[in-house]
Amino acid sequence: MRILLALLLSLSLGSRTILAAGDTVVVVVRHAEKATDDPRDPNLSVIGQTRADSLAKTLADYPLTSAFVTEYKRTLQTAEPTLRSHKVIAKIIPTNSDTANSYGHRLAELIKREHKGEVILVVGHSHTVPAILLALTGVHVAPIVESSEFNRLYIITLPTHGTPRVIAANY
Repeated sequence: MRILLALLLSLSLGSRTILAAGDTVVVVVRHAEKATDDPRDPNLSVIGQTRADSLAKTLADYPLTSAFVTEYKRTLQTAEPTLRSHKVIAKIIPTNSDTANSYGHRLAELIKREHKGEVILVVGHSHTVPAILLALTGVHVAPIVESSEFNRLYIITLPTHGTPRVIAANY
């Protein structure tokens, strides 16, 4: 699976015939597995920490320039290994007063307005990831199973001209 994902990422990020100057690439994932230490804002579990390290390895060779997480510890902890290796500081976009759809639209507008031409990591939640994809691309994806699905990775290319592209993978 890692070889397939590397190939997909290289097609999405590395080929100038596919990614033109000025195109924006957004990698969207759900936070990794959470512990049971706090019912409202848990840390990552040991398995979740391993998954966060796997995300960092998956994205190690790509030119990440920005990242967005929510106000919950699990999203930042999922992003941290990747952020460290790219020397990027995540921006926190709170979800506490938003529905998933308005959060997705607000984040999509911010990315399109202020981060054109960048490679961006977004770490969200089971209810915000599909909304983010819909807001950025118009593409509907299957709901994420809250209790067990932590390995989806979406690579979105927002071209300067043309239709957005979405690659779905697991990591």
